Amino acid sequence: MILITGGAGYIGSHINKDLNKNGYQTVVFDNLVYGHKEAVKWGEFIEGDLDNPDQLQALFKKHSIKAVMHFAAFACVGESVTDPQKYYLNNVKNTLNLLQMCLKNNVKNFIFSSIYT
Repeated sequence: MILITGGAGYIGSHINKDLNKNGYQTVVFDNLVYGHKEAVKWGEFIEGDLDNPDQLQALFKKHSIKAVMHFAAFACVGESVTDPQKYYLNNVKNTLNLLQMCLKNNVKNFIFSSIYT
């Protein structure tokens, strides 16, 4: 099972589609702040937040996650300037929450999508 965080967003939903068309099972985990539930047409959808350790633990307990593809970053430059704390908490702290859960559950395959070059 491949976990796609931010899978209801533009990039995540296209990755989800491609993975499913190539025979992979996926679960999408998204808080729908910027994503759209209707974009998740393949795999299982779970609405949740990376800031919630209990939700993450339940997700990893329910599914045998073998790989994580992480697309759950905020990417609006203007908003990041006016509300940097929101971006720090989501893009840094929540990524660390996810990485800790991967370590705890022995998930060794992790793909991180960065908007920066």
